[in-house]
Amino acid sequence: MPIIFQQQLSDGAQLALWEITEPLFYFEQLIAPARPIAHEEVKRRHLAARVALLSLAPDFPLDQLLLNPAGKPFLEGGSQHLSFSHTTDFAAAIYAQDNSVGIDVEMVGERIFRIRHKYLSDQEQAHLQEAIKLDTLQESELAARWLTLCWSAKESLYKWKGEHGVDFINDLQLISVLPDLSQLLFKTSFREEPLRVDYKYWDSLVLTWVHA
Repeated sequence: MPIIFQQQLSDGAQLALWEITEPLFYFEQLIAPARPIAHEEVKRRHLAARVALLSLAPDFPLDQLLLNPAGKPFLEGGSQHLSFSHTTDFAAAIYAQDNSVGIDVEMVGERIFRIRHKYLSDQEQAHLQEAIKLDTLQESELAARWLTLCWSAKESLYKWKGEHGVDFINDLQLISVLPDLSQLLFKTSFREEPLRVDYKYWDSLVLTWVHA
């Protein structure tokens, strides 16, 4: 079982990151997709994320999962909370009994430099640059990693909220960067106290999650 990272959170919450080395038919033998998916690679990642969830909660009733209008998965009448994410060769799942959750996994790449203005305000970029002590947020592997981390963190917050209409700049504002704790703090338009995003990164991979 290619779980390369697993973590127990508070209140029985858990998360897992799966490196997808298996062919599609491996996952198809275990579970059925939640919806028709024509693209085989997308289907493989979709199924891998759900198999990652089963590694945390083997008895989870995947066949009873529903999606709200924003795509957030849930169980009708259930108290369980969960979130999925996948990217090239990796899939992630997070599961909790009582608190809402969101998770995101991203590959670091140069594209992040071209889109940073779409999810980080000038003020946030200046704050990030000062916090990590970089001369510029352009054209370096370290800058790409941190920009990808911020994008992923806001994706996790969006999934945590699970509603359409969340603006990544106006509703999700980066206010604190805490590298020693592997955490980012965000002020949001829908919660009085800041929301914490935890993270872990590898050379070219970023994983973020929210549990609150």
